[in-house]
Amino acid sequence: MTLLATSLVLWAASTLAASPPPPPSPPTPSPGLCQPLASLSFAHAPTTLPGLKAQLIYNNVSEPRGIRFDNRQNLLVVERYIGVSSLTFRNDSGCIGWEKRAVVRNETLEHGIEIGPGEGPFQYLYASSMEYVFRWKYNPATTSVVGAPVTIAWNMSNVGAIPPDHVTRTLLLEPPVNGKSTHLIVSRGSAGNVDDAAADPNNGSAQIRRFPLDKPIPAKGYAWQSGQLLSWGNRNGVGIALSKDNKNLWEIENGSDEVFWRGVDVHEDNPAEELNLIPIEGNEKIPIQRKFYGYPSCFTAWNSSAVPPNPTGPQFNFDTGAQFSIRNPPTTPTDAWCADPKNNVPPKLSLQSHTAPLDLVFYQGPKVYSKLGINTKWAGDAFASLHGSWNRDPPSGYAVIRIPFKKDGSGPVAPSNSKTGYEKLVWMPDTTRCPDECIRPVGVAFDQASRMFVTSDDSNEILIVESAGA
Repeated sequence: MTLLATSLVLWAASTLAASPPPPPSPPTPSPGLCQPLASLSFAHAPTTLPGLKAQLIYNNVSEPRGIRFDNRQNLLVVERYIGVSSLTFRNDSGCIGWEKRAVVRNETLEHGIEIGPGEGPFQYLYASSMEYVFRWKYNPATTSVVGAPVTIAWNMSNVGAIPPDHVTRTLLLEPPVNGKSTHLIVSRGSAGNVDDAAADPNNGSAQIRRFPLDKPIPAKGYAWQSGQLLSWGNRNGVGIALSKDNKNLWEIENGSDEVFWRGVDVHEDNPAEELNLIPIEGNEKIPIQRKFYGYPSCFTAWNSSAVPPNPTGPQFNFDTGAQFSIRNPPTTPTDAWCADPKNNVPPKLSLQSHTAPLDLVFYQGPKVYSKLGINTKWAGDAFASLHGSWNRDPPSGYAVIRIPFKKDGSGPVAPSNSKTGYEKLVWMPDTTRCPDECIRPVGVAFDQASRMFVTSDDSNEILIVESAGA
């Protein structure tokens, strides 16, 4: 038995010992395909921080994107353009490994997934396409859905880009009240690299909205524009997570590519990726102008020293975290306008340009005793996947990072102008071989034993990160 197999057996035993007994005589799940752990190895192995190890738990998954655990610790994963599948750990004479089954077949699904309380023993499973958010009644005992889906939201397609750009619609449930979900938050990206139409909040792109679930849902679902506007000017905020007190939303955002400033190419190390704070509590009282996060004109500087001197005009000498405008004077907005927080909400932390963050999750610590989980001292910190660049030489990203947070959860430990506000936990040792010979992290989720699961869409893999001493 391999080290990973032994660890998983120990985890399964501790989880089952701490969990309530399952409901009596559940229906037999449909047959799935189990991949023995001993048969698996990375196509291109990543490096990990000392004290951690990364192991492959499944391969040949079709572009795995967002992931969530149901209440029986089955891992649900969006397989892009196929649907939703489940992974269930097996430890029997037939297989020690993870068994994959089809849960939903829908070729329009892209990325977003969420799961929350349903009726009786069922849960509600949510998933998104470019245009729709769907909800199914889901049985965790059989990892199957019951009946046809309900449309929760629609009219989310971006018009203008051919082929369509930024098609993910990330989903996030707010905590339930009296056992029922109250609101679903949906993040929608822009229609392209620089989507000028996003400067109008009525356009609908590059913004985050909130939809009520605690009252009757319209027959056709909520039209996008009917949702509460939490923020706009968010170019492509694929990663979203609730703050520790659930009063705010954290959003991690992809900056633009091929950016120029006053005719000078600054794109190699600019703009920065952003970690933004968006109020939820009291949001309805905030004027719409104060919900603006900059895009498509205002961006965040990462490294001005990498920009070549401008022989005929002003120099790009912005500090890390400072705001600048990509518009050439006299076109507005100006650099000064973008730098005013009354006009444009600046990020709480900046990240290396073009790393392409795609998920954001807060680590809560283990829910059951286990030696397998990652460092419990990291509880309360944020973890993000960096999918990796296509517009930088050498490539950047291709990693999973930890962002240390203050103990009260109010924000990152590092100041907003820091270049060292996060550390890599899993990364590719030689990014010059990326993207073709690298993992490309997308979805991140923690199980009850505080092991971290990560999807890699380009390599069609799902990996687990746990304590090296397990």
